[in-house]
Amino acid sequence: MWKKYLQRIILAVVAVLGVKTGITSFTSNIKVHSNDTSVAIWDERLSNLIAPIPFERGLVGYISNEDIPGIAFDEDDAEGEYILTQYAVAPLILVRGTDQEWNLLNLDTTAYETWHQTNINDFELVGFGGGLYLVRKVDK
Repeated sequence: MWKKYLQRIILAVVAVLGVKTGITSFTSNIKVHSNDTSVAIWDERLSNLIAPIPFERGLVGYISNEDIPGIAFDEDDAEGEYILTQYAVAPLILVRGTDQEWNLLNLDTTAYETWHQTNINDFELVGFGGGLYLVRKVDK
């Protein structure tokens, strides 16, 4: 008799855990789809920022907080943002560094100020917004 009750309890526990797992999986899939809007927002921000670049194909420089000595950064975020930026500016090709005529800077305010102090006469600021800056190398 007690075996039947134990079997029913175990069956009920397995059923409840199955439902819980299904709900967790469903809600995590909803969160993944919400990232699609984040990509769309990133894409829109960058398409507005790069509009002044006079060519559709070519090389554009790219730096982020990780390229500025003494500035804290999250390695995973830096890599993810680089990939998102490359996706958003295609068919332009991002090249690490600021050796190109046109350059995208993905910097927080402190990093930008630090970078600007060492490059004050080398670049002109063409556009900015949300921690993204478009600069053009100045002819000397």
